[in-house]
Amino acid sequence: MIVDMHTHVFDGMMHLSPHVLSDMERCHVDISGWQSKPERHVEATAAADRVVVFGLLAKKTGWNIPNEFVKEHVDRHPERMIFFASIDPLRHGFMRELEKCHESWGCRGVKLAPVYQGVHPLDKRYREIYRYCERRRLPIIMHMGTTFSSGVPLEYSRPAHLDSVAVDFPHLKLVIAHMGHPWEGETIAAIRKQPNLFADISALYYRPWQFYQTMRLLVEYHAEEKVLFGSDYPATTTADSIAGLRGLNAVLAGSSGPPPVPAELIERIIHQDALRLLEIAP
Repeated sequence: MIVDMHTHVFDGMMHLSPHVLSDMERCHVDISGWQSKPERHVEATAAADRVVVFGLLAKKTGWNIPNEFVKEHVDRHPERMIFFASIDPLRHGFMRELEKCHESWGCRGVKLAPVYQGVHPLDKRYREIYRYCERRRLPIIMHMGTTFSSGVPLEYSRPAHLDSVAVDFPHLKLVIAHMGHPWEGETIAAIRKQPNLFADISALYYRPWQFYQTMRLLVEYHAEEKVLFGSDYPATTTADSIAGLRGLNAVLAGSSGPPPVPAELIERIIHQDALRLLEIAP
């Protein structure tokens, strides 16, 4: 079974503010490719058996993808799709939003994004969310690492902060998105150390040299069992992410120097049983 742990659904015209569009243009992100309407989402994730889907609420940087929009999409495809709620701790009533998404709408996990939401991962407001999710066995995916959105310190995305969260909330399942790039080594050290800390490889394969080095670090640290597959659609599709992962060693171009990433490690990540590891009922 292939589980795509990291996909977004939204309507770019409705949900992305001028702030977001300006940041994308400034950082040379192709805005035309960032249309993740429901019908395109279904097609682009077809290579996965199960798909985790979320939006993004981040008032600080101009993201406004409502949980209702995501929930309605997932409800049309209950056999494949899994709803994670986005919770913004800067919004009034953020804990009521979490309770509604969980108790009334049945979300199976939560998406947080400190570098978008403008809140440090160790802030007391996030700690309220961690406490709720730990008690109710809801996993959290955290966007850690860089982004094109401006106005928030990059420090908020350091993966090492989640090592501290894992110490304080030892039963909380946490996924560090995007391997915390460009701090992949920090991420690998943290997930190897903490039993309930994981990472996903979403949105990495199209930086092939950086991705190759990350995968070699996984080999050296023996941490591959803590890494989950994800695409980060609409940044890329599920099928392209799988192909990019399987083609990873092409970066060596016949070199007799660095060793390749073992094919069995690559297949293990593609077929990792993320639902079991995160205790998400199938």
